[in-house]
Amino acid sequence: MSAWINYHAVWKILIVGLLVGAGLPALFAVGVRLNAEGAGGTGDAVAHRNPVLVVISSVIFAVVLIAVTIAVLYVARDFIGQHTGAYILGAKHN
Repeated sequence: MSAWINYHAVWKILIVGLLVGAGLPALFAVGVRLNAEGAGGTGDAVAHRNPVLVVISSVIFAVVLIAVTIAVLYVARDFIGQHTGAYILGAKHN
């Protein structure tokens, strides 16, 4: 560790940034792919849904939606706390 740069913190930020920045879109893409496979039928044939793939894709979509919702609430936590009195996710009390 130098006096100017905290390398340990830089690595933490890099890893979290990669996981969230590339991980959530990749997870969403996997959910879209599984949903397309679960929907069945790609031509004139009758579509036969695969309920297991549809359920897995729905769970993946729910995880991504929850992660995005928590991220937005985390960014706006002080604003929400100041205007509503609901201090969530470690918002500062004034």
